[in-house]
Amino acid sequence: MKRLLPFALGGALLGTVGGVALAVDAWWATWLVWFAYFAVVEGMALFNSRAGDTLSEHVWAWFGTKRHPADPFRPITGWTRLRRFVLLAFLAWLSLHFLTGGLF
Repeated sequence: MKRLLPFALGGALLGTVGGVALAVDAWWATWLVWFAYFAVVEGMALFNSRAGDTLSEHVWAWFGTKRHPADPFRPITGWTRLRRFVLLAFLAWLSLHFLTGGLF
């Protein structure tokens, strides 16, 4: 089955690319299904006209990064600054983690 799968799903896509063999196992398939599910959900949210349904809009609400149009001059609290710092720290770590191959 492992020999047939790369040919059935597009050859080089799952086979050896540039001398690097891509392992096709349950984890790989699970991540592929997860990304496909995310793409469908986010795509549906992008193509409807409701506010507050995309991942970006949820992140803006959760971390307090978007000002409310009715009250743009409301002061920024310590809680909001903490949430923004947590988002910044997580994204900085995630970027380093991906760019260094897991050293961080």
